[in-house]
Amino acid sequence: MDPLEPGDPERVGRYRITHRLGAGGMGRVYIARTPAGRQVVVKVIHSGHASDAGFRARFAREAEAARRVGGFHTAPVVDADPEADPPWIATAHVPGPTLHQTLREHGPLAADTVRRLAAGLAEGLEAIHACGLVHRDLKPGNVILADDGPRIIDFGIARPLDTTEPTTEGAVLGTLPYMSPEQTEGGSVDPASDLFSLGTVLAVAATGTNPFAADSPAATVRRLIGPAAPPDGLPEDLMALITRCWDRDPSRRPTPAEILTRYEVDHTNGAWSALPPPRASSTPPPSQPTPSSTPAQAATEGTVDSAAAAPPHHQTQRTLPIGHGVGAADGADRTAPSLTPRPPSGAAEPRRRRTALAVVLATPTAAALTLGLVLWVSPPNQESDSGDGTTTEAATLTGHDDAVTSVAFSPDGSTLATASEDDTARLWDATTGEHTTTLEGHDAGVWSVAFSPDGSTLATASEDDTARLWDTATGEHTTTLEGHEHALTSVVFHPDGSVLATGSSDGTARFWDTDTGEETAAPIEHGAEIFTLAVSHDGTSLATAGYDGTTHLWDFATGEQTATLDGHDDVVWSVDFSPDGSTLATASEDDTARLWDITTGEQTATFDGHDDVVWSAVFSPDGSTLATASIEGTAHLWDIETGEVTASIEAESPTRTFRKLAFSPDGASAMLATGLANGTTRLWEVDDLTPQD
Repeated sequence: MDPLEPGDPERVGRYRITHRLGAGGMGRVYIARTPAGRQVVVKVIHSGHASDAGFRARFAREAEAARRVGGFHTAPVVDADPEADPPWIATAHVPGPTLHQTLREHGPLAADTVRRLAAGLAEGLEAIHACGLVHRDLKPGNVILADDGPRIIDFGIARPLDTTEPTTEGAVLGTLPYMSPEQTEGGSVDPASDLFSLGTVLAVAATGTNPFAADSPAATVRRLIGPAAPPDGLPEDLMALITRCWDRDPSRRPTPAEILTRYEVDHTNGAWSALPPPRASSTPPPSQPTPSSTPAQAATEGTVDSAAAAPPHHQTQRTLPIGHGVGAADGADRTAPSLTPRPPSGAAEPRRRRTALAVVLATPTAAALTLGLVLWVSPPNQESDSGDGTTTEAATLTGHDDAVTSVAFSPDGSTLATASEDDTARLWDATTGEHTTTLEGHDAGVWSVAFSPDGSTLATASEDDTARLWDTATGEHTTTLEGHEHALTSVVFHPDGSVLATGSSDGTARFWDTDTGEETAAPIEHGAEIFTLAVSHDGTSLATAGYDGTTHLWDFATGEQTATLDGHDDVVWSVDFSPDGSTLATASEDDTARLWDITTGEQTATFDGHDDVVWSAVFSPDGSTLATASIEGTAHLWDIETGEVTASIEAESPTRTFRKLAFSPDGASAMLATGLANGTTRLWEVDDLTPQD
């Protein structure tokens, strides 16, 4: 909950606005008070949607349908005005943390608490379905753990059962790791789809891990449509329920009524009438190798890395007050195995600043969760050998509570910015490795960071559907950029600093005046989810790439498409212009990086030395070297002229994977920075990498 900002309304309808609650692709969300003083949540729709007559008609139908949803396990719609300018909708305010927040802070729930959760969510879905709606986005972030039981919130993409009209043509709505297999196809869905999502929510609540979340949308979809294996180590009744929910045949999934019959609560004594107290289990949570989420997994809570998000003494299954009288059996030991981590030492000694290459190294969070470990790395400024003498470490940066997703150096090379799934960005002194500022304000993971050309502003892109601008000197948030309909995956400044480009999984790139926060031009349509953007150094060209495996080039000034670079066989995760603007580098899920001639659109080189997904490819400041990072746990430096690998580093274990790269700008020599999924980033001297024979 944040204070109001300039431009926020004082009143919406008869409701007095008191606080900002968040923002997303559909609009801004506020806490408000009725004339009698009761709290409500008011969502004000973005003007871009409000000007669409078709949207207004759909909004009116859906608001009316949602208004009919009753029951104790939802946040009821209490008022709406689809004809207002802009339209708005008000729901009852339900105090309490979300299930997502609870899992991040406390870890998996006890089995009896999961059973009560199943009953409460089933009752909520029963009420939703009885009103002719399918929720379509049931996930931990849309479940509030209220005092009297779990509440399902956010009917933002709920659809009436009696219409096949899509909200956006061709759109696949929902949060990918929580979708049903049929939902990924983008067609019509029925109530059984919500039951598949319920099974996933219960699995995550019980284990802390989403077994469908993978390193890319394509891999996640493959898991969703493939055979499902229920988590190990759960009581038989919960395994059976989750297995039925995950049946690929929707007609064989349980109904909410069946779940309620199975898990009816005996409110006279607070116990579960259908089952004896849960047995203590010595089995740790499942160790499925579920890598951290990618930018494409919009608003995903696909993996809960409780080992990374909470101190070691919090690594327990928690019995939480969901409703009355719910608790662990007396004497039941719910503590997962936990080893005391070796804490990091202080910041690195100051040393000469050298060109640095920043690499994000991601650890599959399921592995960290299973071991109960916080994986502290070597102390700063200490020699570190990967086993073949490849690297010497310069500094270690610790502080994030979840995976590091992006890194960027300030134009003068003095500051490093990191983004994380912990909903924050951080600033670090690139010379000493000391943490200087934490940028807090996003409501979901931050996927991209970029400095303005003068270094005074940092832009962040988040899966909360917004970008934000921050004053790097003070750490103050200055501007929120709203308009995208889904998660933002990339931000990049025009070289003159006047315009920021943002890319989103809604398939558009948008352009924003950095002084006013207003859009400067119509958005451009890539045709598929955008995962990465780049602007040429002269500011004339914009590159967009993403889910469809193609890269489009655009005239930055006019928005006209100038070329399509088509050659990758899978998702493109990274694009970067060479310093002279003649060449574009791309990195792909097809295990390769490629170079393209900007003038002709022809492919000029393929770098196929990696054995798995290549997350990132960036040019050195002088353009002579390409650095690539792969999920397999290697980063290579390539000679552009010869196509040969000149140096490499390897992750210390096969459970760690490289994510992102960024060279520091001064060009004198080189340094390497690696970041872990537990929130750690490391700097390395690239000059000390062992040359390849």
